[in-house]
Amino acid sequence: AGDPGRMRLLTAAESAGTLVAAEMNRAGLPWSAEVHRGLLRELLGERYTGGGEPRRLAELADEVSAAFGRRVRPDLPADVIRAFAQAGIKVRSTRRWELQSLDHPAVAPLLEYKKLYRIWVAHGWSWLQDWVRESRFRPEFQAGGTVTGRWVTHGGGALQIPKVIRRAVVADPGWRLVVADADQMEPRVLAAISRDPGLMEVAGRESDLYQAVSDRAFSGDRDQAKLAVLGAVYGQTSGDGLKNLAALRRRFPKAVAYVDDAARAGEEGRLVRTWLGRTCPPAAGAGEDAAEEAGIPIGPGEDEGETPADGQTAWVPGYASTNSRARGRFTRNFVVQGSAADWALLLLAALRRSCAGLRAELVFFQHDEVIVHCPAKEADTVVAAIHEASALAGRLTFGETPVRFPFTTAVVECYADAK
Repeated sequence: AGDPGRMRLLTAAESAGTLVAAEMNRAGLPWSAEVHRGLLRELLGERYTGGGEPRRLAELADEVSAAFGRRVRPDLPADVIRAFAQAGIKVRSTRRWELQSLDHPAVAPLLEYKKLYRIWVAHGWSWLQDWVRESRFRPEFQAGGTVTGRWVTHGGGALQIPKVIRRAVVADPGWRLVVADADQMEPRVLAAISRDPGLMEVAGRESDLYQAVSDRAFSGDRDQAKLAVLGAVYGQTSGDGLKNLAALRRRFPKAVAYVDDAARAGEEGRLVRTWLGRTCPPAAGAGEDAAEEAGIPIGPGEDEGETPADGQTAWVPGYASTNSRARGRFTRNFVVQGSAADWALLLLAALRRSCAGLRAELVFFQHDEVIVHCPAKEADTVVAAIHEASALAGRLTFGETPVRFPFTTAVVECYADAK
């Protein structure tokens, strides 16, 4: 069983998170329908009557077909794979990371088509009509909507807003958006829950954690260090991942042992818990299905295949396919990602309390990012409140440790300008 004191704290944090979600749903994310429509015209061209593809998509579809020498539907993966096969090129999927490796004139227009097609389907004119009212996007946030405690929304794709569409997220006149990203949150959480002295010392700095790890264990190669840390969390234990993990284990043995133990528990059908006591589902409901529900990646997605940007959830190749190994990957990640969700709830509760006397409103949250909409004159106060809330949440969640949870903050009028 978990620690009763921690469980009481988790219960209180869940209650506070539910209140924050309700207030965020009421406030809504500022959204300019005019800017959004302009973006769609710029990216997709004119709309044709009858609901067909807009002009730019139709042009790109023609380019793809011309490159193959026959009519091909670029929105149908099976049709594209068949066309490549007829051209003597074998592909297993139409994912970007696989298409980019091909030498064929259809690749460039096909990749552009896929990018714009997703915008049209996920954030096009129909989306704008359905989800934006009175200059606000209200996606219906639900606190703790996954088994790890991460938040979900009930529609609108709020947690996957493409950067180009973020140009439509515009503060009200005289107001600003304070956009705050937690820096390398998951490895910092791993340091706090594993109590690894070396990793806690590294995570106690507000500088780049991956660079600090690389200086310790990877001869200054930041990319290798980042892949090693993410591999430990997500379970890459083959190929280069095994070599990276061995180097990480030599420098940070308690951290690697912590996630290894969680993975072993999962493979054996046992339960694991987050730091505050959230318990994973039993074996019958875990594995890859539970991982997908929890938002835990189990392989490369449609747009994935490159080293992720800092703060983004990563996929790591090299997964085995057996059910026990899948559950082990799930529980390995659960203890880190779930503990990060515990911390985030307390962060939001502390930030809400700090903003209680202000006009500022929390309007957006996803995993390691929060947006506050506030009058311009309150922006500096909100930035300070975010840093104070992060420190308080760290102490409340994990006790007194050297670990710090720094945020990169930006005060902007448009969400896209924060990145």
